[in-house]
Amino acid sequence: MRRLLLLRHAEAVPHILTENGDRGRALTPKGQEQAASIGRQLATLDLPTPMRVVCSPATRTRQTAQGVREASGNPDTPLEIEDSLYTATADDLYGLIHTTPEPVSTLMIVGHNPTISDFACDLLGPALQSVQFSALYRAYPLAGLTVLGVPGQWLDVRPSTIQPVSLLQP
Repeated sequence: MRRLLLLRHAEAVPHILTENGDRGRALTPKGQEQAASIGRQLATLDLPTPMRVVCSPATRTRQTAQGVREASGNPDTPLEIEDSLYTATADDLYGLIHTTPEPVSTLMIVGHNPTISDFACDLLGPALQSVQFSALYRAYPLAGLTVLGVPGQWLDVRPSTIQPVSLLQP
């Protein structure tokens, strides 16, 4: 079974502390630890390979992806920067997933709220009522990672075809 991983970036510095605008916001030390925590948890999962990691171009998402990859023991997994993820909609994420090459067994998307939250909640549907995913009702946590099972092809991903697996939090 394939795995779809939806990761929100970790804690970043406020807008006022960057010269390069919102896209240039870097992770705080706490954000770096959050990313490492998710990576360590990810290392305990038996994820199918090969893995594809697609990331928004923002500094905080790239740093989150790198921290997760390093702490999970997969620092050499290629990181694809997808500019559209910075302002993505749910339709954009469906398009990205549906065009993922079939040899890919695990797809990690690293992005921003509200898109990551809205998309995860849409896919989870009734599973949001379970204790495991109830935290998403309050807010999608910084560095939160939703793990979903994809029993079919990437082209078939929709709420009725995925299987909720877990929500990792730092």
